[in-house]
Amino acid sequence: MKTLAGKVIAITGAAQGLGRATALAMGREGACLALTDIDAAGLGATMDALQTAGVEAVSVAGDVTQTATHDQLLASALGRFGSLHGLCNVAGVLGAGQLSDITEQSFDHVMHVNCFAQLLAIQRMAAALKASGSGAIVNVASVGAMVALPMMTAYCVSKAAVIGLTRAVAAELAPHVRCNVVCPGGMDTPMAKGLLSGLSDAESAELVGKLTGRQLQKRFADPAEVAQALVFLVGDTSSFSTGSVFSADGGHTAW
Repeated sequence: MKTLAGKVIAITGAAQGLGRATALAMGREGACLALTDIDAAGLGATMDALQTAGVEAVSVAGDVTQTATHDQLLASALGRFGSLHGLCNVAGVLGAGQLSDITEQSFDHVMHVNCFAQLLAIQRMAAALKASGSGAIVNVASVGAMVALPMMTAYCVSKAAVIGLTRAVAAELAPHVRCNVVCPGGMDTPMAKGLLSGLSDAESAELVGKLTGRQLQKRFADPAEVAQALVFLVGDTSSFSTGSVFSADGGHTAW
């Protein structure tokens, strides 16, 4: 039996990486989907893949830091499917660089995309999730919310804020809507490849070594592996989990 049959799930950041992997995984489990991303071309490619797989979906290209994007996404979901059962806040940016490189503008951008956008999506969709009778929110943070990552100070701060957001939302929306957070380790995504693209081979190898060196599994994850954590937390099989921090980090935080 498909674990998300009859569910309508909204997913941000669905154009690539973990967002696309999550959409495909949830589609395979029977969910109907409402997707958004600022990358219209990438979002279209995800929609094409879902259509090929026979998954029903709607999409809205837009900036997740803007209220209008979430309002349009919710309206599209309700207009097409009549309800909303889940929200997966996947959209994010890296914001990597030296401590001395951080400016007010760059810090504000990372915080807005990685944390404020999640708050905004939850605000706009909370009533619909409650009305569904089994609402679930899954936020995506990072292993960087719990341990230091090299050259990612602003990113780590923003992802730590997501854990605080998740717990506060879980408390406020209980018992009607559950809210949990997934903290992935390093993943083989276009965003990660973009981080490494500007480095020399030696610098790239050094950074990858730092990112994976403490992991029990000495590799980057395939996004499809991490997507399974979101499938579990948005579905009814995790019905007693809320306010929880779920690590999918290859053992980075195990020791």
